[in-house]
Amino acid sequence: MREAPQRSLTRTLGDLTAFQIIFGLNIAVFVMQYLFEVGSIRHPLSGEVLPLGGVSVHELAQGKVWTLFTYMFVHGSLGHLLLNMILVWFAGKSVQQLFGSRHFALIYLFAGIVGAAAEMAVNSCVQNDTTTTLVGASASAFGLLMALAVVMPEEEITALIYFIIPVRLRLRTLAKGLFVIQLVFGLAGVLFNVLPEGMQIAYFAHLGGAALGWFYARSLGYGGSPLTYASQWQPQRARKPELARARLRPTVDLEKPRGAATTARPADPIETLIEDEVNPILDKIGQHGIGSLTNEERHTLERASRELERRKQDT
Repeated sequence: MREAPQRSLTRTLGDLTAFQIIFGLNIAVFVMQYLFEVGSIRHPLSGEVLPLGGVSVHELAQGKVWTLFTYMFVHGSLGHLLLNMILVWFAGKSVQQLFGSRHFALIYLFAGIVGAAAEMAVNSCVQNDTTTTLVGASASAFGLLMALAVVMPEEEITALIYFIIPVRLRLRTLAKGLFVIQLVFGLAGVLFNVLPEGMQIAYFAHLGGAALGWFYARSLGYGGSPLTYASQWQPQRARKPELARARLRPTVDLEKPRGAATTARPADPIETLIEDEVNPILDKIGQHGIGSLTNEERHTLERASRELERRKQDT
């Protein structure tokens, strides 16, 4: 029997999706900082491991602008990491399948940046705090969740209250509920300072990340008319949002006369994949939700996403 050809490391890394890379980076950074103590220091008195890479107004004022990006891969404890990764796993995998790697990465990064800016603005302006560092992927995770809720608001999921009580919720209801909870607790902490120490978390970072995810999905045409500069100021020129299936269909030259001779060209494997396999899956998502997909259908969407990303890079 002949052995299967071994895949090169470069080819293997090239096939990774943005979701896989970002999720893996969060895990790798945590392992490096807490197990190998790379990128972290120990508290001189308690001996507690303190991760570096958090962002604050003080850090930015010292020129450490990279902390706006590094903070969203740094976590304060194992529980902090697990909570954020559960939300990134739940929302991120679906966003990756529906939007593709480029949009997934942009939502993750932009939501993290906007969330950090919102939290630092509130801390510095209201509480006169410029030194408390912000860490964690929660702002990015909220952005992914809100973007998914805009695209699939009626999708029903099972949420576990206190990780014990199962409750069936629509994504729209879950996203709105979490947003309101973050807003109420954030205002309570800032205006009345009534929250116990264990509940003093970055609520406004969550709100900023969620707002970015909502705006990003709306700007792509989901959930209503696209929220773009052109559509706001030039509504007569704004294109109506198209369904995912229509966007994926190969374009046809409508200007050529009906009787004109056409030159046969070989079938494009990407167009064939979209027409024969991807579009029926998108129809199934529209009718029954993404939860109805089989593992094989999910792999097909991921493969099509990778092929389209590779085609864009080649062109």
